[in-house]
Amino acid sequence: MLHCLGIAFILAAVILIAIGGLYLLLRSGFSLNGKPMRFDPAGTEPLGNSKSWYIEGVSAAGVPISCSFVEFDERGDFLDFSQHKDCQARLKHFAKAGNLLVVIYCHGWKNNSQSDNVPAFNCFLSKFATAIKSDGLRVHGIYLGWRGNVFRPYLDKTQVNGAYLQTVQEFRGAVVDVVYQRTKSPFWFIPENLSYWSRKGSGEFKTSGLPIARSIFTYAAAAKDYGGQPGNRVSVIGHSFGALLLERSLGQAMTGAITMEWWDKERQSPARRAVPPKPKAKLPFDFLLLVNSAAPAIYAKELRDFLEADRVALENADDPDADVPVVVSVTSTADWATGLFHPIGNFLAPLSPSLQRRYTTGIFGEKRSDHTLPTHRGIRQSEFYITTPGHNRYLINHWIVRADAPLPPDVSSDAVFRANLASTIDDQNLFYTSKTPQHPAAAWRLVNRDPGTPVTLDGLPLAMQKSNYWIVSCGKELIQDHNDIWSQTAMEMYAGLYRAVQSRRQGIKPDAEPPNGAAAKTAAMGTDFGRSDGTGR
Repeated sequence: MLHCLGIAFILAAVILIAIGGLYLLLRSGFSLNGKPMRFDPAGTEPLGNSKSWYIEGVSAAGVPISCSFVEFDERGDFLDFSQHKDCQARLKHFAKAGNLLVVIYCHGWKNNSQSDNVPAFNCFLSKFATAIKSDGLRVHGIYLGWRGNVFRPYLDKTQVNGAYLQTVQEFRGAVVDVVYQRTKSPFWFIPENLSYWSRKGSGEFKTSGLPIARSIFTYAAAAKDYGGQPGNRVSVIGHSFGALLLERSLGQAMTGAITMEWWDKERQSPARRAVPPKPKAKLPFDFLLLVNSAAPAIYAKELRDFLEADRVALENADDPDADVPVVVSVTSTADWATGLFHPIGNFLAPLSPSLQRRYTTGIFGEKRSDHTLPTHRGIRQSEFYITTPGHNRYLINHWIVRADAPLPPDVSSDAVFRANLASTIDDQNLFYTSKTPQHPAAAWRLVNRDPGTPVTLDGLPLAMQKSNYWIVSCGKELIQDHNDIWSQTAMEMYAGLYRAVQSRRQGIKPDAEPPNGAAAKTAAMGTDFGRSDGTGR
């Protein structure tokens, strides 16, 4: 009897150790935790591009490109504050030297500052720099890295036309280091996908903190020379859980600047014109794009409601920027990760005590003359948690559809990318995609009317369809799946969305010329990027 008890005890201990080991494996993984993977290129030991926090190269068209890396730990704090200071200093230098276009990117799940998103993002920078070569813009990227993968990522270095080999050529060496990567093996498929809940929780509640918002606002302000070069451009892109991270951190950080605009508008109303208005508060970035967002739609709903109030406030003040979106979120109907896996991964959400409410206003119905919304049948709040914005039928307010329009004479990828940025086109919602092995060149249009059967409830249309939070649905011809965000057609679509936003923005006033001759530079940039005051709102 005692012998059997001893064996049972040993077996139980082995099982507990195995479970504990599996837990530690999934919890901590094999990727670095709490340590940077990018270092000072001017340090005591010489570094190549693969480990440096700043890299620079030359595109195939002979245009200089560069990228800074800033990394954050599991609690959202800077892993090495020197990365932040170096990035800010370089932006100040670039802004003083001439016209600047900055693209800030926050990666998603299964990525970090040494994953395949690094060469892919830098290829996008190269494409951007090549397309706008004649505009004299310096293109600089900022890669915001966080622990999106608890395991060392796998990177395919063999694709002949792949991003890895392109960056090796353009940066004269690899931009990622094999020391931080794993070999290809089916063993990792299950544990890596089981890290979904860990990485979602990190992006939703931990990493999305003050330092992320601080970094983006700082870099955008530095790129615009703190008001000295307002015509310089700043775009911010987030993918998957990176989109969740940006929405959580920037959504709250933007609130103060936007509500101060309401204050300023009120001070400038006819009844209060005797009160000297304060300088207008503005956001420093021009374009905030979320791609295949893996955020629970509840956060988009909350931000959409706020940005609808912003739109109404600007509209009441006859502000020409009233219809300029603050956030654009685009999701492919072919994104199974956010369309299928997210609902499965959060199927218990309806049982949460914090999601028991039912919305009876604000989902359906247009605002009445007394500024109230009609009451409707209750919509479970949990529906906004188990879905992502691009798959939530109550939130989608824009669609990308095929357009019956002639194609430009040159449908090569670089020519199409540039055409999509041009401000001379009559239809601000029209853009093109070049030919790919899967699809012919095509024309597309951004519309705000459901091309299918509009969602209604008891005859009421969806509410807040004009909100300055655009939630856009596109087809698989543009984005084939969850990770197909740096494909040729996807990048061409981003250019079209950028132009759609910029074309709605108020032009620079002749009496508001930036100092130090920047007005002439800004006007030249406006040829292809749309006239703008460059302040973002």
